[in-house]
Amino acid sequence: MTLHTATLPRHAPSRGGGDGTGGGGRVARTLLALSLGLAGATGAWAQARYAVTDLGMLPGYATCVTTKLNDQGSVVGYCAPAVENFNQMGFVWNGGTMTAVGKLTGGLYSIANAVNATGKVTGDGDNGNGRPQSWVSSPTGLVNIFSNNGGNTHSLFIGDTGWVGGYYTKSLSGNTSSWKGAIWTPSAKDPRKYSTLDLPVLPGGIDPKSTSSIPSAFNQSGQAAGYASNDQIGQHAAFWNNNAAHSIVDLGVYPGDWSSLAWGLNDLGQVVGTSHPPFGSRPVLWNNDPAHTAVALPPLPGDNAGQAFAINNLGQVLGTSNLTVPGTWDGATPERLVIWRDGGVFTLQSLLDPVSGAGWTVVAAAAINNVGQIAATATFNGQTRPVLLTPMP
Repeated sequence: MTLHTATLPRHAPSRGGGDGTGGGGRVARTLLALSLGLAGATGAWAQARYAVTDLGMLPGYATCVTTKLNDQGSVVGYCAPAVENFNQMGFVWNGGTMTAVGKLTGGLYSIANAVNATGKVTGDGDNGNGRPQSWVSSPTGLVNIFSNNGGNTHSLFIGDTGWVGGYYTKSLSGNTSSWKGAIWTPSAKDPRKYSTLDLPVLPGGIDPKSTSSIPSAFNQSGQAAGYASNDQIGQHAAFWNNNAAHSIVDLGVYPGDWSSLAWGLNDLGQVVGTSHPPFGSRPVLWNNDPAHTAVALPPLPGDNAGQAFAINNLGQVLGTSNLTVPGTWDGATPERLVIWRDGGVFTLQSLLDPVSGAGWTVVAAAAINNVGQIAATATFNGQTRPVLLTPMP
């Protein structure tokens, strides 16, 4: 499980992302203004705060973290005992109540990765061997949507109509070319059975063993974003269309950079991620115009690096910002969780409501929904707990 933390860089497929509603043109203009340095905080926005809701803890567990939320404010994640080792339990929180999702038959652990508008949950879990399979919740328990003979499967998203997006491998050799993005669709006749549609890889590679394409996020329309690798381009952010072929697009890099990764996607087709200059990382938005134009997002004042990992349809982007030592990979300061919105970039910690947020320290952010709520993980009195951050009027 990769968390969007304030201290660790992201080097693995993400579980975050935003889904939402909103206006694309206004978003593009706002983010372009940010890239031109118009990121000063206004007096009005500087007073905006997030109310902190403690989501609680499953009985018998020591820590809980969030992974995703829907637009209705339901949150999913997992809880773990003090020593975490294939023993987590997935949860769904809704209306003030946290409920365990259970495990696959014979399973050791489960992790809830996404929840749709109807409350259906998808996630990962094993059937006794520790290797992740992907499941969907049902009234009678968890349904394994893709039994892949001992390989690994990871679900990332569940659409409101019930389809699931993610990636998998059937190989146990570690060959990167064996990883595939996929969409699983439930059968109309038997909802316990799912058909698999593999997403295409980026063409142009010479050595098939160096070719892979892995999605990191999906949206309600069936588009996806992630990254593609081969021996000709190295590693580039990628976008999958929602046409019949789910054709793949190389998003390229920010001008002058050498590699890139996409982590988040909204329902408008806008993508966020990172582009890498030599010895660096910059947060980037690829817009939904025909050219998928890349726009750099500014880090906090005084910083020179950052990442973007989730976006909603209002154009609000979650990410990190920090200062690095020029010409090295060394961080001069820790990463800080930030949000880009309304013409500015701000630390999440600074925007907590002083009453409900008293004593809380936000250590990870998982996702942002289309009303601006954020599923996050925070510490209070030394304990790691899942929280919901809700914009205050």
